[in-house]
Amino acid sequence: MADRPLIQHTVCIDLPGEPVECWAETDITVLLRKHRDVIFDIQVKKGATYTVEATEDWIYDVVRKKRVKQGQFQDGQRYHIWISRDFKGHLILKQNGKVYQNYSMQMFGLTNTAASPKAKPEPIIIAIGTNHASHPPTAPTSSKSTNVSPLITYPQAPTPEYLRLAPPFDPLRADQLWSCPLPIKLAPGTTVEPTQEAHVFEVDKSSVPKEVVDALAAGGSDETAIDTNKIATRNWLIGQLAGTTAFLNDNKQWIQELWGEKFRLTKVVHKNVGERLYVVFTGNPRLRKLVTAARYGVKNEKVLTIAGGAGTAESGAAAAWEGSKGAFKKAGLIALIFTVTLDTAEWLHDYEEIGPDGKRKKDFADLLGKIGIDLAKAGLSAAIASVVVGAIVAGLAGTVALPVAAIVVGTIVVAIAVGYGLDWVDKKTHATEHVTSWFRSIGESMKHAAEYLEKSMPKDYDTYPMMYMP
Repeated sequence: MADRPLIQHTVCIDLPGEPVECWAETDITVLLRKHRDVIFDIQVKKGATYTVEATEDWIYDVVRKKRVKQGQFQDGQRYHIWISRDFKGHLILKQNGKVYQNYSMQMFGLTNTAASPKAKPEPIIIAIGTNHASHPPTAPTSSKSTNVSPLITYPQAPTPEYLRLAPPFDPLRADQLWSCPLPIKLAPGTTVEPTQEAHVFEVDKSSVPKEVVDALAAGGSDETAIDTNKIATRNWLIGQLAGTTAFLNDNKQWIQELWGEKFRLTKVVHKNVGERLYVVFTGNPRLRKLVTAARYGVKNEKVLTIAGGAGTAESGAAAAWEGSKGAFKKAGLIALIFTVTLDTAEWLHDYEEIGPDGKRKKDFADLLGKIGIDLAKAGLSAAIASVVVGAIVAGLAGTVALPVAAIVVGTIVVAIAVGYGLDWVDKKTHATEHVTSWFRSIGESMKHAAEYLEKSMPKDYDTYPMMYMP
């Protein structure tokens, strides 16, 4: 009897060592598709041990050259793994046995991957670190084109410890590159799909009047300050004016209705529910559209902003939370955008200056640090101002009737004073510099990881470091 012909069957796998099912009388060709690279670069706690675990799927440890469910590395060590292009489940990152982060492909927006085995999936670089004292990067000397695939980055990090001094910068560790040869060679004939183009555009200021740009850029200099601490600069004063305008605009309805009225805190003992505090307004409530009752509980949304949450700890916390959210909504958001615009103008002026060493005075990390601190201070300032106003109102409104007009003016004065205080603390503790150095160290870690990928797999990651321009 003649031999029966074998059925030709091609099976694709993503990781070396992945099992393949075999059928009788079948000629199977195993094709290794291009995997997705994942790099962890964590510098958070010296001496810490990290574990990466895969749920519902497998990872390939490049150093161990083995398909595993989990891998381990030390703080400050770059850890490189492969995952399948349709990786299921999550990558769980643990620090000394405790869950630190949890990642999924859906989180990265990588649920849909090209079907072709020749296409190289985008890499994932996870850089986490505390602030490091580092210096602005110099411009790269490479003249290669920037025809590169988009680099997926996910720098999640704990909030920097602003009040601690930055650790000394170690250039040997920062510039060190780990190299690891590929444990296998891809099948002959496997080619790289045409890469996408990443276009970098330079900002053109020609459409903006030069006088306006120069005025905004110079408005943050110490020479324009009216105080000895060099905080109340021209741009700072403009920012406070914008914030005051935003507060008045967002609260204009109740301000108009209650401007000539007074209110006081009154304690009432109910038979069934016990003691309760109320905000009692003077005037005729029938003539009002917003504040339509003569008396409100201190936790009522309509009086949280007016009284600053005076009365109880719960109402004070609620008022502080509402104040923080208000800094990022409506007119408050517009004022915040205006502040960011001033930050950008000041930064751009310094960015264009070249120092004696041939480096720019500022880089992009300086802009991110300044904006990040200003966003944090906006929410914190609103919360603190609300607490201060609530404490003052609670101390006075329980004994005398307070004019609403005085509360409005007092809230504005307190907000400006709190903002000044936060800026003073920022200047004394160098918080902005710490955040800036943290952004810069994260960017350097990601650039070094991209250089490592280019060095290890030049065909797949040619010119990737060009994505990280200063």
